[in-house]
Amino acid sequence: MFFRRLTLRLALLLSLLSASMAHAQSTFRYPEDTRPSSLLPFFAEDMSAVRMVELLFDPLIIKNKRGDFEGALAASWKVDEDQGGIKFVLREGVKWHDGSPFVADDVAFTIQAAQDPKTLFNGRGKFNFIREVQVEGQFGVHVFFDRPIPDAESRFLFKIIPKHAFSSTAITRKDKFVREPIGTGPFKLKKGGYSLRSIALEVHSDYWKPSKISEVLMQHTPDKSMQISLLQYAGGKAGVQAVIFLPPKNIPIFENNDLVVLEPYHTISWWYMAYNHTNKALANQAVRQAIALAIDRQELLEAHLGRGDILSGPFTESSPFYNFQVEPTGVDTERANQILESAGWKKKGDVRAKGSVKLDFEFVMDKELASNQALFLGIQSHLKKVGITVRPTYVDHARYRDQVFTRRKFDLTLNIWSFEEVEDVYPLFHSKGAINFIGFNNSDVDTLLDTARATRDYKKYKEQMKQLHALLAMELPYFFLWSLDIYSGISKTVKSVYIQPYYYFTSFAEWGLSP
Repeated sequence: MFFRRLTLRLALLLSLLSASMAHAQSTFRYPEDTRPSSLLPFFAEDMSAVRMVELLFDPLIIKNKRGDFEGALAASWKVDEDQGGIKFVLREGVKWHDGSPFVADDVAFTIQAAQDPKTLFNGRGKFNFIREVQVEGQFGVHVFFDRPIPDAESRFLFKIIPKHAFSSTAITRKDKFVREPIGTGPFKLKKGGYSLRSIALEVHSDYWKPSKISEVLMQHTPDKSMQISLLQYAGGKAGVQAVIFLPPKNIPIFENNDLVVLEPYHTISWWYMAYNHTNKALANQAVRQAIALAIDRQELLEAHLGRGDILSGPFTESSPFYNFQVEPTGVDTERANQILESAGWKKKGDVRAKGSVKLDFEFVMDKELASNQALFLGIQSHLKKVGITVRPTYVDHARYRDQVFTRRKFDLTLNIWSFEEVEDVYPLFHSKGAINFIGFNNSDVDTLLDTARATRDYKKYKEQMKQLHALLAMELPYFFLWSLDIYSGISKTVKSVYIQPYYYFTSFAEWGLSP
């Protein structure tokens, strides 16, 4: 029955995709697990949105495939001798998707909007270092910092938005721009191209460099098995040209494949299980320790995802901040039971309790991430062995983000953090952090993060981050899970592929499609 349903759904999706092919032979089609949360860069808070925004908007600077900084909207730039500012000369002749000229006022407006307290978005902290912006004619911008910034270029990878499209610097998630974006990027939204099931883009004919692909179709396909089938059986010819993330367990399917090539790429991403620290039981460190000892991460990883690294803290093993002296804890059910018993959590039937407080938690998950359901069942089984009950609540992507990150109505959740060039965990774990949605408050962690943020010596900063790793491994604000080996599956009809580690589509204008 499952196979029949999958076959019918696959046939339907293939027919929709094939219909789109009749109108554009150079259409690049790819599926996403989740619908983009927003097409306005400030609110692009999930990776599907980050990738879509990369096609629609440009930053001042990009990082190219050699790892060097390269101008995008900036034709040139110069960092002040005291590292207290940076001066940009902008590229002339650039047009927004609506035909308006791109000018220096747009850069100043973007920064001012990001710093406006009424623009409620999680990335405001990335703009805190900017003290002042001076516009110098139509194509000159001088940005002044509140302190010397040694790696200034890496701070200007953010996307620029058009001043003329907004009435003020206070931008909200309800702005029509969220679904009707105007960028300077290589592609623009087709008329009527935004729907709940797909987003269709067409080439921006006035883009400042040529694009080889004429259209892009993003199809919302939460079922990972269907994504794999579209790539595996269609070979990219009648289905999709790429699957962004192949679960490691599916990689062998495409090894030595005649139609699909495996493209590895590095990401700074790790999985975690978050505890809501406003829950009295989960605020108890002994409970968090017991949970960490009860869950067999290696078993879950191998059974449901495949190859990856078990982590002990908030960095991947490739990070210069990862503390290898802190080893991941192994599963120890007996020790977990002892910890709970010693902390006064006594078994009453199948669940432990202390007075009227039970170890019975709501586990909220994004139902559009198919792997979550299988992982939850494993976690539920492991925790049952130590007298902890977890009850699943599956919600759609938009409701999940609102319930967990905005209203914070959850006990436990499972998710992934992905980082750009600057691997900054301050917003996650500082008590005043913009995305400290778990309510974690630890004075030692705050002090260490504040000290590190003020540090100018990179060697000292690196050591402070390793100390933070060790401290968080002990405090367990999250249960740190794993990072995965990351591969995309790309049809061999796609040429000149380079995948940027975080934004993915940075070099997409150079990609091409063969017949």
